[in-house]
Amino acid sequence: MDRGSLIASRWPLVGALALALVVATARPSAAQTPSAALPELTQPVNDFAHVVDATSASEMERMIRVLQAANGDVVVVATVPTFEPYGDIREYANKLFANHGRGVGQKGKNNGLLILLAVKERRVWVEVGYDLEEWITDGFAGETSRDYMTPEFRNGRYGAGLLAGTERIVGRIAQGRGVTLDGVRVPQQAARQRGTPIPGWLPILIFIVILIVSRLGGGPGRRSGF
Repeated sequence: MDRGSLIASRWPLVGALALALVVATARPSAAQTPSAALPELTQPVNDFAHVVDATSASEMERMIRVLQAANGDVVVVATVPTFEPYGDIREYANKLFANHGRGVGQKGKNNGLLILLAVKERRVWVEVGYDLEEWITDGFAGETSRDYMTPEFRNGRYGAGLLAGTERIVGRIAQGRGVTLDGVRVPQQAARQRGTPIPGWLPILIFIVILIVSRLGGGPGRRSGF
């Protein structure tokens, strides 16, 4: 067999191998990646699960817009049917907070906050931008989720629960910024803390705890079930 015949006889095999290599190394399409399944946050209240009543949604939007107009901080509320295919609500919230590269809050300021409710898993999570962690601490977010939102969620009143949580968080941010918002109450716990002296060792302890949590892979945010 001459050289030309040998090349011709091997060409189908070479072509098949090349095609198999392309298929094996090709990146999955956007439709197959988890990020493509993430909805886009375009409004103050994004009710993708369709569980929020119109009155609650309207009042939440009013408070959020008043806060943003006063100091630029941005709060976003979102409901989703499920956080699948992600492993837990924290991972999902972190990805959703990125909002396809646009983020939540003013660009470069990290002054955004996301309140996320996953209905199927019965979980709520508060994802906090670094510029707001001074006021929306893990403890404050957890108390808000546990004592203000969850009791309403258990009765199927998702809109009322999210409204209660949103008002408390918006009110705390406004208080921290030193502004007063019409129609937004100051959180009771924050009001008590304002007149309570803080021990000198407490900030150091908090810093150590945050450092330990960050090294263990923790981060801002608070999950709660109901």
